[in-house]
Amino acid sequence: MAQRAESDTGRTYNLPCVIAQVLDVLGDRWTLLIIRDLMSGLHRYNDILESCAGMSPNVLSDRLRRLEAMGIVERHYFKALPPRVEYTLTEKGWEVRPILLALLDWGRKYVEPIREEHVGSRVSHDFAVRVIPTFAFHPERAEDLEARMTIEISDAGDANTWTFDIHDGHLHPRRSGAPDADVFLRTDTPGFFRFIRGEARAEEVGELTGSPELAAAIQACFRTQ
Repeated sequence: MAQRAESDTGRTYNLPCVIAQVLDVLGDRWTLLIIRDLMSGLHRYNDILESCAGMSPNVLSDRLRRLEAMGIVERHYFKALPPRVEYTLTEKGWEVRPILLALLDWGRKYVEPIREEHVGSRVSHDFAVRVIPTFAFHPERAEDLEARMTIEISDAGDANTWTFDIHDGHLHPRRSGAPDADVFLRTDTPGFFRFIRGEARAEEVGELTGSPELAAAIQACFRTQ
């Protein structure tokens, strides 16, 4: 039986199979979760470390270095006070998304999925509001759409506001509001999920500021059940 070997660039299966070669890139523990977090709006080292509870700082540093070397992640240095570093996905990195969607589809069939009633108890609002829309999003529906929507969820506690930027066919969530948002929706957790699932218009689930038509165009970019 072929054994996974060690190399100067990290662990490798050293096999000609394409699946094995992909696992050489993406198969290390935490790697796909780091990519998940980058897709769902976390770009700073400490935020990713906090999201991946149980991962050590050394492991995160190693994974980010490897992803950067593979052209999946870009590192950005900002000369601010204090200076900061952020990580973003390259287009090559964004193309990992179908793999994560396939895992989600398999999980919905064979693993207990996150449900609305779990939010706030088993799953934080921050995780649910960032991650669920990220993987419910249809990039092909947003090719010609550029929009910014801020959503405030009244029952989410103190950190209750998120902004969703849509541009270049991608959804970019972030924690915080945006004073220049095109549309603003104040709702609660059930209202948020009804909006994302396409079960009700934005103005039907809460207080909408801005164009109902633009809110509907944003809603149309998400999967319906």
